[in-house]
Amino acid sequence: MAKTGNNTIDMTQGRPLPLVLKFTLPILLGNIFQQLYTVVDGIVVGKNVSDAAQAAVGASFSVTYMFTSLFLGIGLGGSVLVSQYFGQHNGKDIQKTIATMNTFLLVVSLPLTVFGMLTAGPFLSLLKVQEDYFELARVYMCVYYLGLLPQFGYNANAGILQGLGDSRSPLIILALSSVLHVVLDYVLVVPIPLGVVGVGLATVLSQLFSWLMSVWMINHKFPEYRFRVLRISFDREIFKNILRIGVPSGVQNALYSVGIMVMSPLINQCGTVFVAGYNAAVKVDGFVFMPVQSLATSITTYVGQNIGAKRMDRVKEGVRDIMLLSVAMCAVLCAVVIPLRSQLMWLFTDTQAVVDAGNEYLVRVIPLYIISTLQYMYIGLLRGAGESTVPTVAALASLWLARVPSAYYLTDKFGPANMHWCYAIGWAAGLCVLIPYYYSGRWKRHINKLQPTEEQGNAGKGDDGCSKPD
Repeated sequence: MAKTGNNTIDMTQGRPLPLVLKFTLPILLGNIFQQLYTVVDGIVVGKNVSDAAQAAVGASFSVTYMFTSLFLGIGLGGSVLVSQYFGQHNGKDIQKTIATMNTFLLVVSLPLTVFGMLTAGPFLSLLKVQEDYFELARVYMCVYYLGLLPQFGYNANAGILQGLGDSRSPLIILALSSVLHVVLDYVLVVPIPLGVVGVGLATVLSQLFSWLMSVWMINHKFPEYRFRVLRISFDREIFKNILRIGVPSGVQNALYSVGIMVMSPLINQCGTVFVAGYNAAVKVDGFVFMPVQSLATSITTYVGQNIGAKRMDRVKEGVRDIMLLSVAMCAVLCAVVIPLRSQLMWLFTDTQAVVDAGNEYLVRVIPLYIISTLQYMYIGLLRGAGESTVPTVAALASLWLARVPSAYYLTDKFGPANMHWCYAIGWAAGLCVLIPYYYSGRWKRHINKLQPTEEQGNAGKGDDGCSKPD
């Protein structure tokens, strides 16, 4: 198995599937810890505060995600660049990418925080959030926005580490921050009864810890790429490449959150019990999605490194193996979750009606997750190749042309419970865009777009800042 120093993995050599599995496992475990953020929030709020507080935390998601998604896309762009420069053994541009991305996120975070706090109430009004949990949702959002900078910073740095072939460090960070989050969640809600404010503060403090740890990890494990958080360092050409790859993804995520906001009035008008059940079921759903998300991250890094190394033969072989593995893994998880759905729902509530509402979601969404799995795999591999536009078109078609219209139609004709079929309809629409494009081969035109910003005369000689294969 091809390795480099600092526990990083060079995916340009060795059998693809073992490499991807070794790289994916820490990401998967990290995603489990990250999902604990929302799960613990749901359990603590649902069991110790009220169903209204549970609904309030969930109702704020679409708005907060809209504010963060564009800049998380910037982080993805940086991660893809780092992985491709790593495949080229182009250490100088790796360092420039890290400094440029962190400088940008530092500058934009404060204005976005202020804007988010000022607009929290108006956005919730647009979503028609019900009065019994409107103020709880607004307060939670304002506290949550205090953590935007550390949230941006951690996600950017985690992407950098993964692009360098290091998926273990983000796992260590998330494990430690999750333990901290669980402790803070309990302390700030039960002994210190701060309610949704306590839940928000626990999240902010945990994100701050994650960000500072990620900075330390990069500087400690990769001293050749050492950077200082408050030092401004910006490269225009690098930033253009980050925007080229990251902006379509960020726009996709932002419009995805707008789509959720468009659906929110439909969901909210179904009542507090329905909303609480829906939000709890989405947390269960998140655990099924984690292996898919983890493999999508891995396939992006795998494709990026091998395209940087001009190894198209390995791209084809690895994509085939990852696709088969992801579908099989998803099928197994679905077979486990569906029989245990009620037991899982009881973790979040003591109300039978909320459990029933959540089950209506799970039985309609989870069995068809294989469609979603294929969609995310194709999106991940195309992004690794530097193609962001078509995945964005596919995702937006999935949401705006299929999911949102079908949600309103199904609710009107067949009742709220059948709204949930809209997810599978949307995923299928996305595949109708992705599959023909992938097999057309037109995505390969992006391979030669990424070039070093200056001559790398020492590439391959071991002194360019990148570790070489053993």
